[in-house]
Amino acid sequence: MSTSPEDRDPNDRAWDADRSRDADDAPATGAGPSFTPQEGAGTEPSFAPQEGAGAEAAAPWEEGEAPAEPGPGGVLSAETFALTALALLAVTVLSGQLLQLFTTMVLIGDQPVPVDQVRQFSTQVVIGGISAAVVALVAGISLIMTGAGTRPWARWAAATALIVSLLLVLLAVVTYILMPAGTEMQQPTF
Repeated sequence: MSTSPEDRDPNDRAWDADRSRDADDAPATGAGPSFTPQEGAGTEPSFAPQEGAGAEAAAPWEEGEAPAEPGPGGVLSAETFALTALALLAVTVLSGQLLQLFTTMVLIGDQPVPVDQVRQFSTQVVIGGISAAVVALVAGISLIMTGAGTRPWARWAAATALIVSLLLVLLAVVTYILMPAGTEMQQPTF
């Protein structure tokens, strides 16, 4: 009989209860289960703690140094800045302004565009670029604030927000460069 998670029935609550009781009965020495066979036991693994496998053998950190557990978080934590960066990134991306303006500039090409419309495009590109730069700044602050106790998802979220926001800043710069010079449109004569 196999007790691996793949071979058991997912609705078997008795198996889950046995596992939780086994975890409660585990020795409090800090040693994990040992999978080395003991003498005369054959090839079956033994889950008994080995000699010399106390808390000092199981701890990979120096004496007096605590393990790196996630901190409590807080208002000015890396997690907060990562979530803020994701929220700002969502606003920047879902507005669609930068991608739409980039597409417009590519399609316009060398066609004459009125000065007022170029001024409006320029303002929209600058605002989109600044919002992407703010996202990059917040994500960078989150990555700088990470420590050994920072939750992994905060690092992933901040790194993702930083990469995407830097790509959006690059898109804003390219869009601004592609922007045509405005021309004074002549009024039609009637």
